[in-house]
Amino acid sequence: MVASELDAMALAVPAASAVAAEMARGGWLTLRSALARFFRHDGESAVERQLELLDTAEQTLAEAAEEDCDELRSRLEQRLVLQLAAYLDRYPDMGEELIALLPAPQDGTPTDGPSALTAQNNTNSQIVQASGNLDAGSGGINYGVSPGNPRA
Repeated sequence: MVASELDAMALAVPAASAVAAEMARGGWLTLRSALARFFRHDGESAVERQLELLDTAEQTLAEAAEEDCDELRSRLEQRLVLQLAAYLDRYPDMGEELIALLPAPQDGTPTDGPSALTAQNNTNSQIVQASGNLDAGSGGINYGVSPGNPRA
């Protein structure tokens, strides 16, 4: 795989998951118009064809028996990954737009503020929890131990 294919997959996987989750939650209609704008580069007839496929998938998911929902959602995600990755391969400049149109995660995970952390069997060590990027610079992170200590 070349770098552009990896980039397309890296964007397509979480996007597909978010779209499938919205379909399962019943939020497809609000996301539908945003995806229509996203697919616009392929022309109006192609957009309608893409949306028909997604409408059918959403309807199948909505009508599925509860015990079949997980499997159907998984298959939908797989198909969406391929569909979105192929589109991003054709139009790599659309990656940021795809990210922008996706709904914010609503899985109950707090995005900021404190969260519970349990650490066991970690005598004489430190745990760092960050809700964003953590950059130690070129010197690394040392807490209470000199950088030259081999036990650190």
